[in-house]
Amino acid sequence: GAGYEAGGSVIHPLNLHMKHFVKELGLSVAPPQGSLAGVYNGEEFVFEESSWSFINLLKLLWHYGLNPLRMSMWVEDILDKFMRIYRFQMHDYAFSSNERLLHALGGDDFTRLLNQTIDEAMQQAGFSQKFINQVVCPAMRVNYGQGVTIPGFVGAVSLAGVQSGLWSVKGGNKLVCSGLIYSAKAEVIPGTVVSIEPKTRHKRGGDPVNLYEVTYNTSSGLTGDTYDIVIIAAPLGRKMANITFRNFDPPIPEFLNPYHQTITTLVHGRLNTSFFGYQDPQAFHLGAIFTTDNPKLFINSLGVVS
Repeated sequence: GAGYEAGGSVIHPLNLHMKHFVKELGLSVAPPQGSLAGVYNGEEFVFEESSWSFINLLKLLWHYGLNPLRMSMWVEDILDKFMRIYRFQMHDYAFSSNERLLHALGGDDFTRLLNQTIDEAMQQAGFSQKFINQVVCPAMRVNYGQGVTIPGFVGAVSLAGVQSGLWSVKGGNKLVCSGLIYSAKAEVIPGTVVSIEPKTRHKRGGDPVNLYEVTYNTSSGLTGDTYDIVIIAAPLGRKMANITFRNFDPPIPEFLNPYHQTITTLVHGRLNTSFFGYQDPQAFHLGAIFTTDNPKLFINSLGVVS
């Protein structure tokens, strides 16, 4: 059957790591799939894209003035500062908290974005409420299944996803992951991590070595091993990863913040265009439908994948 990537399916042109991995692994870039988009508010389309870029420009100016251009510049400024992260990584520089990392990248502007919503941040930056409701909110809904009450920094970075130049890997972005595992000759253990505990090993005539004992559950039962470094790439809530951190000093606190679940459903069939006010399916040319914040709507977005 056919394979479809429903999450993390596009890559930003400033993602230098992915560019490097694709080149090193000898993978190819897939040609972008162009489809027209529209924004639906539950009653009508407040914006419909045209196949003519000149007409789109006029539509954007008519509906939102210079807000789209200003947003592009605003997001570009944030990304330019965020790009400093590559310099820190090049020199193996690490930070003890997200706040310190973001402050090093963008100063008080970045840390302020952590403590306000994207709605508040963009209103403060002078964007119109109409533009936020009809352009920014649909972008948040398609990315996160949430509105403009999400944190400002998350929202600002996700707006990079509406810029041009997005790309993907031919055959699927998953080929980068499998290719890196293979080239690194990494041992993949299919199991569930149960607990992590720091251990100290004393070497004869040398300084003590700090290690981590990882206990995990496999099809063979409970087992474990010791590691120099442990990197956790999983949601740290009890209902998600459910990892117990034993005997850490200071203790690692419980991660109580709940995660928002976003569901992607792949459906084989034809779109009922009359739902969107188009009685003639032949007259409907949109391949992506975004939505504004409307409690009556039961979808966040729709997109044709093949």
